[in-house]
Amino acid sequence: MNRWILIAVLAGMLLSPVAEAEAAPASGYNQFVQSLDSILSGAVLPVADEQQMVARSLAIPNGQTSQILASARNMLGQPVVWGGASPARGFDCSGLVQYVYRQAGINLPRTADLQFLVGRTVSPLALQPGDLVYFTTYEPGASHVGIYIGGDKFIHTSFSQGIVAIGDMNDTYFVKRYYGAKRVL
Repeated sequence: MNRWILIAVLAGMLLSPVAEAEAAPASGYNQFVQSLDSILSGAVLPVADEQQMVARSLAIPNGQTSQILASARNMLGQPVVWGGASPARGFDCSGLVQYVYRQAGINLPRTADLQFLVGRTVSPLALQPGDLVYFTTYEPGASHVGIYIGGDKFIHTSFSQGIVAIGDMNDTYFVKRYYGAKRVL
């Protein structure tokens, strides 16, 4: 979670207009830190406020979300097979997501890139269990998808492990490849 907050803070600093600096700081780490402190002392950062964070932590999954999470957890350990979309055959990432969501009565397209076109965009700080998280892996754009389960974890097809497994949003591999998130529910 700390990485996501840092990303949001840095993005806010880069995207927000900055008042004219009084003087260019001298080189060196201490001057850099002092400059950063002066910028941050009066800055309004684009981070979720306390009320949003409490609401997120207290979010209770609805029946459909609970069904999706239970179905996804039941698929843990299933084999990973390119093009697979069923427990009998195994799963690839988008086949897993399509199958799990179909169990809850939600029809999604077959591939990760097309699934990314469905739903509302969700910021990393607003992720809730049941949201879909996307990564750029073997090709540009949304080429890998998983189901967020909370606590910066998600269920996905792990080709390195060869099974459906739980991934960590803070893993360096996924941090570097994070593409976005969508809420379909």
